[in-house]
Amino acid sequence: MKRLFFGLSLVSVLGLASCIQDEPLNSECDIEQAIVVTDDPEAWLLNASEAVKDQPSADTAIVFYLREEFLDENYEGWERLKNVAINFRLTPGATITPANGSTHDFTQGGVLYHITSEDGAFHRDYRVMFVPIQPLEINYSFENFRWEPANRFREWFEYSDHGSVIDIWATGNPGFAISKSSASPEEYPTIPWDNESISGHCVKLETHDTGLFGAMMNMRIAAGNLFIGTFDVANALQNAMAATRFGLPFNQKPRRFEGYYKFKPGKDFQNRAGVIQEGRIDDPDLYAVLYENTDENGQTFTLQGDNVLTHPNIVALARVTDRVHDFDNWTHFDIPFEYYKDIEDDRLKTYGYSLAVVFTSSIEGASFCGAVGSTLLVDEVKVICEEDENE
Repeated sequence: MKRLFFGLSLVSVLGLASCIQDEPLNSECDIEQAIVVTDDPEAWLLNASEAVKDQPSADTAIVFYLREEFLDENYEGWERLKNVAINFRLTPGATITPANGSTHDFTQGGVLYHITSEDGAFHRDYRVMFVPIQPLEINYSFENFRWEPANRFREWFEYSDHGSVIDIWATGNPGFAISKSSASPEEYPTIPWDNESISGHCVKLETHDTGLFGAMMNMRIAAGNLFIGTFDVANALQNAMAATRFGLPFNQKPRRFEGYYKFKPGKDFQNRAGVIQEGRIDDPDLYAVLYENTDENGQTFTLQGDNVLTHPNIVALARVTDRVHDFDNWTHFDIPFEYYKDIEDDRLKTYGYSLAVVFTSSIEGASFCGAVGSTLLVDEVKVICEEDENE
């Protein structure tokens, strides 16, 4: 009996070992976190929390922001960038070249890192850069956009006072491209529009049906949206709320949110299950929010789709609440920011706040509720700050 038990145990152990050996190697090749090796981050980085970056899975550019003094090319701090080491946290089993934690010169446009998956079948390149922080543009005419050729949609950007391109705008278009890859450029939820603009182009946001694939994922509509921040397309299907990351660092005190819009609701408002809600009429949403961009532990914090209007880090909010349904005439809005906390001057100087400006054609679009065909046009938007009011 003991021999039989021993024999069965041996077979079980060998079977377990076989299962372990047969487990496939990891095919992921991502940088999950990047940490600048430094004892005094606040002496040259934007702030202390800037030394640690959690990397969205869709992004292959890792940008560490430098203090504003670095805008001067003769600033002596540039010497520090010639000898910088970065530690990376990779997906399990992945390897990186150059070596993790090795020292490099980052004064020549950044350093390219090559990541190889554990199984050796997949590769990914990341460029790590150190960029001087530049004041966020606060006047938006939506004239600057470019093609994203791989997915046939546009991306909006602004120019800084120094003439460089700043990618401050994001949309949900990359997520729509997954659900409706056959869509033409004009069939995306967020597109440039010049037929009815105040001057040049405006932006057109329209709620679209996402087709069979969207229905399978219980994401039947895609509201047109445009916001200051980033969109993590890799999380769009798994966690849509976390995919929208609102806001970028800001160093001014906003007072008013101003601009123009036109809106017409779609015919039938539907809930997430696709059931028509009789008597419900869709609304747009337009707002700007200022918030503290670090948490209680000093770590970088970003508002997401499920807390952009409710999180305790929010300092001030300006939101259009008297939503006019008029597509024949431009409706002007001028909304004061309502402050929930006092501004801390030291935090403001070191870009410890972030600003998000958000537009969407369906007010509950983030929850995949709304009316197909709801259309919002937006143009000539401004965030009026304290300095501007005093001029």
